[in-house]
Amino acid sequence: MKFASITAALLFAVTGSAFAVSGGIEGIKAEPNPAKVGQPVKITVTGDTAESTLCGLLTIFGDGKDERSNVGGKDGPFPKTATYTYGKPGTYTVKAEGRKVGMSFGCPGTAEAKLVVEAAPAAAPAKGAAAAGPACPEGYALKGKARKAGDFTCTAGKGAKKPEKVMDCADGLEYFQTKTTLGCRKAGKK
Repeated sequence: MKFASITAALLFAVTGSAFAVSGGIEGIKAEPNPAKVGQPVKITVTGDTAESTLCGLLTIFGDGKDERSNVGGKDGPFPKTATYTYGKPGTYTVKAEGRKVGMSFGCPGTAEAKLVVEAAPAAAPAKGAAAAGPACPEGYALKGKARKAGDFTCTAGKGAKKPEKVMDCADGLEYFQTKTTLGCRKAGKK
């Protein structure tokens, strides 16, 4: 008789556990895609939203980091959302898979998506500085480096030709040109 009750208890435990993980992972998406380095990315995992769903979820970000969460019960049903920020450009595979989390067995199913992360846009130049730093015309080379005010000098190389167009200088600077040099200097300086 004891054997029958133990068998019945085990059978109930097994079928009860199977019922608890009846929901499953259906898909995953990352928005925005493409994203920029340093921009928050919203990763959403969708799945069966049956009230009986109670399972563990592993969201893999593709850069060596992941996040574990529970689905169902006090943690709420699918969809599950994570926000993540990437530090380097590249193409990442984001994945969702079942994983035992605490007392919850892993959710059935898996899903994956590709995410492209692009380099962050270049910082805007400081006010009063040359737009993208000094850019010497063809045949000329930067002499030293640009100074704090943004002024700079370019020296002619062998066979350098006089530029067809005068360079644009930042506010407070003026264009100058000699036989072998040209650039932008503080206005009024000789």
